Amino acid sequence: MPYITAYAEEGLLPAPLTRRSRRAGVAYEDETPYDRDTFGALWVRPRLLPGHRLRTPRLQEIHPYRQRRMMANGLCQVCTRPAARDGATLFLMRDTGGPILAGEKTASPPVCVPCAALSVQLCRALQRGKWVAAWVGWAPAWGVAGTVHDPATLRPIPGRALEMVEYGTREADWTTAARLVVELQDVEPADLEAEWAAYGAERLEAAFADVAARQRR
Repeated sequence: MPYITAYAEEGLLPAPLTRRSRRAGVAYEDETPYDRDTFGALWVRPRLLPGHRLRTPRLQEIHPYRQRRMMANGLCQVCTRPAARDGATLFLMRDTGGPILAGEKTASPPVCVPCAALSVQLCRALQRGKWVAAWVGWAPAWGVAGTVHDPATLRPIPGRALEMVEYGTREADWTTAARLVVELQDVEPADLEAEWAAYGAERLEAAFADVAARQRR
């Protein structure tokens, strides 16, 4: 199970909204410094439980804190190991008709080479060759994906859940974030078939076993 997967036991904590006192934007009535990231975005409050209490995965959902942690630190979204090699980080995405390009924005954290092999076999969105991969030299934080709220009513604007908004914009001030979004720069296409062949079947199998062992802890 990928580390960033959300579980039924980890719903969002209640957090009544209000308006910020010193500038335009949404805030929590009982806001703490931990509710915002370093760029000032307000984040949802997800439960974070120990592994032994997680029993019902929601495969189509992502845990906000775990996604943010993996993305911010360049860690593999499946196993939590570093996804970088020789100064570049591996990103794997669903194929939408072309290669990964410089300037592209994504909320999908990176993967390591072994977990990329697991992902294309087990992830429904990536199966049957519908994926693209690239080594990325630089992936700075660009913004967040979250729910944009109406400034007048503070209610979510219909159709704008998990919308990508750039840091520093007016929309970002009225958004509760659930994903960290990065911009991909210094992009080189990755030949994963060649990467897996160079890695070797035995090393891949050992890596798969290590992933399984980590998730049983």
